[in-house]
Amino acid sequence: MPGTTRTPRTASATRLSVNLSREVAEALAEIANKHSTTITEAVRRSISTQKYIEDALDQGAKILIVEKGQPARELVFF
Repeated sequence: MPGTTRTPRTASATRLSVNLSREVAEALAEIANKHSTTITEAVRRSISTQKYIEDALDQGAKILIVEKGQPARELVFF
């Protein structure tokens, strides 16, 4: 199609099929829309973020959230 570009698939790509609850699928679509990207890219970013957090926690890091005007709170992941 003229004017469109296609990202070629790499040999290392793996196609997955997952079942998500309606709430999770809606949250994923909301994230994708907010960042003007695809649901596939939102999944990639979400997984990358989760991996980063887990690696940091495995190394003994603490994850803090600071909201304006509030003291820092530690996020605890199970």
